[in-house]
Amino acid sequence: MTLAIPTPDQIFARFAAFLDGQTFTATDGTLVTLDARQPNTYENVIAAAHASGLYEVYTFLRQVAAELMVTTATEDGLLSQHATQWGMPRASATYAVGNVNCTASADLTVPEGTELCQGNMRWKTTAAVAIAAGATGSLPVQAEDAGTAGNLTAGTTLTLVSPLAGVVSLAVDQGGIEGGADLEAVEVWRARIIDAIRNPPAGGNAADYRKWAIAGGATYVNVVANWVGTGTVGIIVLMAGAVAPNAAELAQIQAYIDSQRPVRGNAYVVAGQTQAVDMAIVLNPDTQTARADVLAQLATYFEQLDIGDTAYKSRISDNVSAVAGETSHRIYAPAADVTPANNVKLVVGTVSWTAPT
Repeated sequence: MTLAIPTPDQIFARFAAFLDGQTFTATDGTLVTLDARQPNTYENVIAAAHASGLYEVYTFLRQVAAELMVTTATEDGLLSQHATQWGMPRASATYAVGNVNCTASADLTVPEGTELCQGNMRWKTTAAVAIAAGATGSLPVQAEDAGTAGNLTAGTTLTLVSPLAGVVSLAVDQGGIEGGADLEAVEVWRARIIDAIRNPPAGGNAADYRKWAIAGGATYVNVVANWVGTGTVGIIVLMAGAVAPNAAELAQIQAYIDSQRPVRGNAYVVAGQTQAVDMAIVLNPDTQTARADVLAQLATYFEQLDIGDTAYKSRISDNVSAVAGETSHRIYAPAADVTPANNVKLVVGTVSWTAPT
């Protein structure tokens, strides 16, 4: 039930009602009847002060009650204490890493710590690399700032912050620069704490492997029993943004799971895949604003799907219905629920806004 807190006016009225009709004899023998509602009287001032102070106590108690529950604790309040109690620290922002192809016109060595940039974002080489004239070398780099802004797709061109003789071109290699993630969102963090409460350690069940994979850096996880035979476990993972992990990220997750799993547990961390779900939707009314709102709703729904989760046509319809101003709609595609393979996460594909012919 909701903790109902009276307003200061209600507290004042209660205090005044308590005083109503009470009398006392003054030192001059006059009979005085108390009335806290009479402005500028002593009892009026006392009632106002009482109402203000007690209201503050009520609001403090309500905040304390909220902080004592994981579901309502705040980021600046006791949520971190709940997280510590259940062994679920907030995931910090991470630095994107990857490799950049550097083509040289003369023999050169790119020193460790060389800065590359695109716009205001910078990356630093993490090792010195020697490159022969006319050849292309691979420079290992890490973003200088943590977060998703450090992620780059394959082929992205970078420039040197300080010129280096002999460098012809710099481009992100086919693996991309990945792994950069922002500080974990509060509600995602809260959900992990609640999950830890509901699914306490169980000696290596599916919930345990899922928690270990997320603690190791994964965002989306599916645990598959008997992955390559009896007694083996497949942990299918994707990173933030439904991006496949690179080799370093896979190794990091594998190492963390190996440090937590049962001694005889045969666990294999495997990169997941994505599958786009194309949709055909007819809206009424069909406006650019309505379309944008539908896309936002669908993006949220598909973001919440984990690896192997089914996208239900009825849920897609529910998300379209949730858009403000929508009168009616028809969904022509997908024609039915979409259930992926156990190593695949569904993502939003192409959305068309007319009925198929």
